[in-house]
Formats: sequence, C-alpha cells, structure tokens
Amino acid sequence: MGKLDIMYIQRSSLNLTDMKNLILLFSAVFLSFTVNAQLSGDSWKETKSKGSGEVTITYNYSGKFIYKNGDELDGLCINIWDKFVEYVESTHNVNLQVNVHQPNNAVNFSEFYSSVQNAKGGVFGLADVTITQARKSEVQFSPSFFSNVSILLTNKSVPDLQNFDNISSEFKGMTMIVQRGTTHEKRAKELKDSSFPVLTIESVNSFQECYEKVNQSDNYFTYLDFSSYLSAIEDAKDIKRHPAGDKTGEEFGFIMPKNSDWAPIINEFFNKNGGFTNSTEYKKIVANSLGNYVVSMLDAINE
Repeated sequence: MGKLDIMYIQRSSLNLTDMKNLILLFSAVFLSFTVNAQLSGDSWKETKSKGSGEVTITYNYSGKFIYKNGDELDGLCINIWDKFVEYVESTHNVNLQVNVHQPNNAVNFSEFYSSVQNAKGGVFGLADVTITQARKSEVQFSPSFFSNVSILLTNKSVPDLQNFDNISSEFKGMTMIVQRGTTHEKRAKELKDSSFPVLTIESVNSFQECYEKVNQSDNYFTYLDFSSYLSAIEDAKDIKRHPAGDKTGEEFGFIMPKNSDWAPIINEFFNKNGGFTNSTEYKKIVANSLGNYVVSMLDAINE
C-alpha cells in the first residue's frame, strides 16, 4: 500500500459529516505542510561557480520599511535589497533569480523569524529585525541598515511621563502590550523584573494590535520600533509619544540562516566605498521610502 492509499475511502461509504471531517483533515495536513516547509536557496559558492543562482526572500510587515503596494513589495527594506541584487550581479557577474516567499501571516514576527532560522542556504529575511547578541547565536545578520529609536506610546489622554525612572508610579495600573517574540517583549519583562513588579504584560502577534489597543484605551502602553511608529501615527488618532521613554542605540539588520555562506557578500555590499549607509544613494533611498519629514523627525529625536 502506498502512502496515499491510506487516504482512499469509497465515496459511497461517506455521509455528509464524514465528508466535512475529511475536508478538515486534508486542510490540516496541507496547512501543516505549508507551515513546516523549509525555505531554501542556492549557496553563494554554487551561484558564483555557475554564474547564476536562485535565492529566496521572506518578510514581516514593518510599516514603511516593508509592505505590500498592490501585488508588489515596497518600502525601505525592499529598496535596499534591490540595490544589493544590482551590486551582486554587476560586481560579481552573476544572474540572480529572487523568489519571494509569502508568509502564512505576514504580521507574525515569530513565524517570520523561525522560518529564516530554520532555512537552508540563500534565504534572506527582510524586516526591522533588531540586532542582538542572543539572536546572533540563532541567525546571521547583515550589517545595520538603520539605527532604530523605540518609541513609548499611550493613549493621548494619559499625562506625559515626566521621568522614565518613575514609570511604575506614573503608569500604575496600566498594562504593557507588546509584539510577541520581539525585543519589546524582552524589554517588558526586564522592566517588570527591575522596577515595575506589579506590571501586567500582554503579548500579541502584531504591532498593529499594540497601537490599536493603545488608541482605544488609556489602560495600555506600548513600545514600537520607529518603523512601526510611522504606521501608528498615520492610522491611530488618539495616541501620544512620551519622549522620556525613547530608547536609542538599537540597529536593524537583514537576517540569514546560520548555514548560509552569503554573509561575506552582503557585508561586502554594505561596507563598500566607506559604507553604504553613509552614501548619498542610501540617504536618497531613506528619504524616498520614508519621506523627508520622517528623516527630519528622526534627526530631531536623535538630537
């Protein structure tokens, strides 16, 4: 008996309930296969040797950093990625075919991260992924493509936080809502352990859920990456930033599986001619992707 033979049942023996159950079974099997399918791409060694290769990109919605514009991906991450592909093809005389993997849930950071962590070869994860030492043991990072500012948000009815050291008293009784699997979830746990022992933490799958909850209620506060904050201020009208809670010093990078040999090539791209992020080309991409007003806003925050 073959593997598919065990699924064969005579049509005449099935009633309506049996048919529904069988459909649910097939759906579950298909979903399980889709979720667990390993992403893969050609190695750099193989690509260089043949003069061509296929790589795979996957993504996590990150506001203006990466999003769907109609049927196409757009945003800062994809615009930088396109420059990387141009560089590889022109500098190393190879042709790259880029396959785009559609995530099952493009707002679920944990799903995105694990899909790259468990991938094989030439796979790249494009999103606003904070570079941390802990994550470096699980995935490889490109050099930083953006210096992040984490923004503390509440409903606009909440009085301004005067001093972050007093957050446990000024935000007493409030719940901190954070995106699951992110550095913000880690930050919430550290805050609870260090100075806010009665803090209630609520973890959700997307950053949109965080700012929507804050927009609706003064019982919540959250942290968003700068990229997510740009979406929040466009979509939510009843939110407020608390400058006393701004956190700087984080860097965003693209991610690759640990078994990938593409890291030296993407490092080469970012380090060329004194550093890609120091170039006029990069600054134009940032302004075109995020808007000149965003660049001014970021400069003001970092002052």
